Order: sequence, then C-alpha cells, then structure tokens
Amino acid sequence: MHIPDGFLAAPVAAGTWVAAGAVLAGGLATARRREEAAPATMLGALAAFVFAAQMINVPVAPGTSGHLVGATLVALLVGPGRGMLVMAVVLVIQALLFQDGGITALGANFLDMGAAGCLVGWGVAGLVSRRSGAPRARLAGAVLGAFLATLVGATLVAAWLSLSGLYPLRGILPLMLVTHAAIGVLEAALTGAILVVLLRWRPDLPAAGAATPAGERWFALAGALLGIALLVAAFASPFASGLPDGLESVAEHLGFAGRERVLLPGPLADYEVPILARHAGVATAVAGLLGTVLAAGLAWVIGRGLPAAGERLHR
Repeated sequence: MHIPDGFLAAPVAAGTWVAAGAVLAGGLATARRREEAAPATMLGALAAFVFAAQMINVPVAPGTSGHLVGATLVALLVGPGRGMLVMAVVLVIQALLFQDGGITALGANFLDMGAAGCLVGWGVAGLVSRRSGAPRARLAGAVLGAFLATLVGATLVAAWLSLSGLYPLRGILPLMLVTHAAIGVLEAALTGAILVVLLRWRPDLPAAGAATPAGERWFALAGALLGIALLVAAFASPFASGLPDGLESVAEHLGFAGRERVLLPGPLADYEVPILARHAGVATAVAGLLGTVLAAGLAWVIGRGLPAAGERLHR
C-alpha cells in the first residue's frame, strides 16, 4: 500500500504531511503520559520485526501479492502511541533507503498504514474485548481490527489519489477495497496467529489484558522478536513474491502506474545491495539485514525518550 512519488498532488502531499505530524505528535504525547509502558528495547525489536515482515510478500489473489503491515499487532502489544512511533520509523527507513514509498507521500503512507493500522485496529479490538474479557474475545477483536484497519487504509489511499486528480473516487475505491479485502484477510490471519503464539508464551502481555510485564520480561520478548526478524530478513526475504502489491495492481489495472516518479533514489532501492547485484538472493538478504538493524536502532534511540516500564513521570 506504499504510495510512490508522482501519485499525489502537491497540496494533498503537503496536507497529509501536516496531518501525519499532528497525529504522531498526539500519539507520542499520550504515550509520554503513561507511567508504565514498553521500554525502548521492545520498540526497537518490534520495528525490526515489522520491517522484516513487510519484506515477505505472498500471493493473495491472481496477479496480486500482500504482506503483513503489523500496525495493529504492534499497537496491541505496546499501545497505539508507541505503535505509531514504530510504524513511522519503519516507513521512514523504507522511503529513504529502499525507495519503498515516496518521500512526498510519506505523510500519506503513515496515515494509511501507521495511524490507521494502530488506531483503528487497537480501537476495534478494544471495543470487541470490552464485551468479554475472555482470551478468545480479545483475539477475535484483534483479528477483526486488523482486517478493518486494512480496509480503512485502502479507503484513505483511494481518497488521496482521488483528491490528487489521479482517478475518480467512484472508480478507484471499489477496486481498492476488493483488492485489499484479500490482503486484509492475510493481515488478520497473521495478526491472530502471531498473537496466539505470543500470548501462549507470555500471557502477561498487555494484549491479553494483563498488567505491563516487568522490565526483564520485556527484554526476553524483545530478544526473541529481534532474533526472528533477523532470521526472516536473512533467509525468507529472498523468496518473497515478485507479484505487484495491492496498490501496484490497481494502478496497473486503471492505467496510472506510469505516473510513478523517483525524487530521491534510495541507496538500497528494491531491497538490494548494488555491489551484490550479481547474486540477487544474497543482495536481498544483506539489504534486509541492514534495514532490520537500522529500524531496531532508530526505534530504540527514539524510544529512549519515552518513559520505560515501571518508570514514573515527575512533573
């Protein structure tokens, strides 16, 4: 669902940048007011996990692929404010280094994938689980939230493209929703499956309605997630599907794929290391590892400015 440069009109791009900044600032302000929350190590591990997971495209429909966005999953584990920070870090690294999503479209991509995924997914999951505190209800809420967040993101993309005069809303919105319904099923299934594994291992996680885990327990989970992310980047990313993703498929079908422009070439464009171009699988694996480590490091550095688990804020 990454919008490239060339798709958005200048006023739309500028407006989404401003809106994205306001939403992220509001989320971080809320996160700072929480007295107990996930530490920076967990934010770094989640950023690494999301970055690596987004490299793994799988076929979801004829001629179309999709991947886990992970925003709902992250929000359920660390809260929507910190979740949006994690997603912002991933999207910035993807745009600047890997040419995945445009620089001018970064604000729109954050609203579509980061804000919508965290806020809608977290909100829906909360509403469903309020009816029952049972683990099954929380899991059902997470699955439904992840699916609806995907459709909301697709709707926002259609709105930005329509406002930019790229294609009428009545024509692009139905196709975006149909295409991303299949991707939403993938997002929901993966979110549910990952949560089942995590909550069986660690039933004290916030996603299960438990109190915030102690610092050393966060550290153990962060280490496991970071290890999985590195393995996925190194060994699974070279086998990702080469089919176009949801937005690319829609753009090709409606005839505006040629509007894509590259304003700032990424040094690791298309998730490859140029000096390893003769060895495609190795180039992808190395690029994935670099991106995974950078995402972890940047999220960890920024996360250190937020209160950690058990830390009290003094005004």
